Amino acid sequence: MVRRGVVVLLVVAAAAAALIGAPRPAGAAPVVIGCDQATTRVQVTGDAELDPSCTYTAGFDITASNTTLDCKGATIDAAVDQGVGILISTPNDVDLSNVTVTNCHVEGFLNNLRVRRDDARFLPAGSEYLSNTANIVLAGNEFSGSRGVGVYVDAYVSDVTITGNDVHDTGSSGIYLEAGSRRNTIEGNSLTHNGFTENGPEGSTFDVGGSTVWYWGTGREGLSIDGSTDNVVRGNTFARNSFGAIFLYENCGEFVSKPNWFERRVPAARNLIEDNDISQELNGVWVGSRMGENLLPMDCSDEPYVDEPGKVVTLDHAPDNTIRGNRFDAVTYGVRVEDDGTTVEANRFQTTAADQHPVIIGTPYRTEVLHQPVTGTVLRDNVTTGANDSPYRWVHGQEGTTVAGNTAAGRSVGICEGEPPPRQLFVMVIAVAAPNPDGSKPATPDLTIDTLGALPSCPVSSSSTTTTTSTVSGGAASPVPATAVPGTPTYTG
Repeated sequence: MVRRGVVVLLVVAAAAAALIGAPRPAGAAPVVIGCDQATTRVQVTGDAELDPSCTYTAGFDITASNTTLDCKGATIDAAVDQGVGILISTPNDVDLSNVTVTNCHVEGFLNNLRVRRDDARFLPAGSEYLSNTANIVLAGNEFSGSRGVGVYVDAYVSDVTITGNDVHDTGSSGIYLEAGSRRNTIEGNSLTHNGFTENGPEGSTFDVGGSTVWYWGTGREGLSIDGSTDNVVRGNTFARNSFGAIFLYENCGEFVSKPNWFERRVPAARNLIEDNDISQELNGVWVGSRMGENLLPMDCSDEPYVDEPGKVVTLDHAPDNTIRGNRFDAVTYGVRVEDDGTTVEANRFQTTAADQHPVIIGTPYRTEVLHQPVTGTVLRDNVTTGANDSPYRWVHGQEGTTVAGNTAAGRSVGICEGEPPPRQLFVMVIAVAAPNPDGSKPATPDLTIDTLGALPSCPVSSSSTTTTTSTVSGGAASPVPATAVPGTPTYTG
């Protein structure tokens, strides 16, 4: 627990207003927020502790630097539908630093914890970081059962450390790094069974051409890195999240027609994903996770380069990320690479079945429509054990991929052509249906997610084990059987 001798201000009601600005002696003990305040939302602006015998139902606002909230194991549980359990916030032109939240059990809010610079989403370009956050620490907490995102790091927030927390059973992503956030550390956390409600199998609606359509989806991932840069994701455990573990992408400016829309300006770039344990996931780490998806329901502000009835595709932006030294166990698609400059290095993949594919490089529409295949991937020193003896594949096309030192089943292997994984109808959408004639919800359709299945083994080719390659397939619509990559062919697409 971190304690600091600081000015402590606790605003709980009008009767406490006299405390505002009142100094406390250096080294003074933290204020105890007792059970008599358990149903009142409390503003904390200094060191404070909760009573572990209480359940607090209204939440807390942290609005000043040099503040520690130590829950001492107490539970903060939304009694009714509420927005944020613990909100750490500051005006967008005021710095905020040295804030710690520890030993809390938070459950049932829309977001169990959120770090926010008020109205920073709407700052003009070039002024996003004139004020900043620093040394915001979330340590040793449990965040569960949120209706939306569990832990939300909002736009243009910097230097948040999320360490040693248990994040589970959230409705949306377990942890979400919003557009423009940067230099955050996600370390030593457990993220399990998150993301089953938002865009999930329970069904939701969206409007297409003025008509309401029901849809059922895949759900969300454990960690979303959405237009967030220079983050470190290290030493975490991911398991059994709805759609996958870690997704890197840049929001397309979704729902541009809604009042809370804001411009996304930053790619998901220069992130380090290192030394994590990822198991029993459909997708492990997906770089450019929206590059090859149909974004029609998202109402994007980004200009589409595919715009036809029933299909809208825009560019995603997730370049120059590193995925290193992670352990993947029984993951259907270990690492999917759909943007440029990705390093996939020294990872270990345990495949328990031949239909688990450790690495797939390539993206469809950008390659075939814009003639811009995925470029500059480094695939080096990865080890695969178990059932898949041809684990490293490219699809659609790839250019300038460096392949060196990779093994499978105890032998050196290169990279060979695979088949494109099946895609959903729309991004995160499995099935759609019109409402019943009376406007009610239709019957739930089959929600089985198609997967690639096992592929034929690739011929052993010594020219493909240590090389830089560029290749193009015959097209996503007609995938060809897996073959070894030729020595150094030229991309001609």
